[in-house]
Amino acid sequence: MTAMLIRWLIFLHVLSALTFYMAHGTSVAMAFKVRKETDFLRIRALLDLSNSTMIMMFLSFAMMGLTGLILPFMIHIWNRGYIWVSIVLMPFVAIYMAVFIVTHFMELRRLVGLPYRKGSKEFPAEPPSSPEEVAALLKKTSVTGLVVVGYVIPAFALWLMVFKPF
Repeated sequence: MTAMLIRWLIFLHVLSALTFYMAHGTSVAMAFKVRKETDFLRIRALLDLSNSTMIMMFLSFAMMGLTGLILPFMIHIWNRGYIWVSIVLMPFVAIYMAVFIVTHFMELRRLVGLPYRKGSKEFPAEPPSSPEEVAALLKKTSVTGLVVVGYVIPAFALWLMVFKPF
């Protein structure tokens, strides 16, 4: 019975990771594409597409985290270093994305005249800013942090889970 529960938890953990990356793919594509856009309608459409998958992204990330915390109790591996490294890395990724990436794109939403959030507070759309202000923000848009923190660190965590080096 316990062995079957463990298999289901592993399945749910991997499935939630796949679901997270599928849902989050819209945001990644938007981050790469929006940097070259000048048309406010296209920028708004990209931002709205990215925003449309946020609920699924957060739910799957929560499920991945929950199963990732339950499994070490079930298989008694809290004494393994790779578990602790993974547990520290994933919240770091989430916090980095929330503080640096989400804040940047919420400002872009505000500048192009879309509803936006600051922290947990929702704000209605404001009149769009000038194309020059939007262009200045887009010029500062870097995907380097997105790639390093959003891809390299999770890839390292996956390596830890598969190879269990320590």
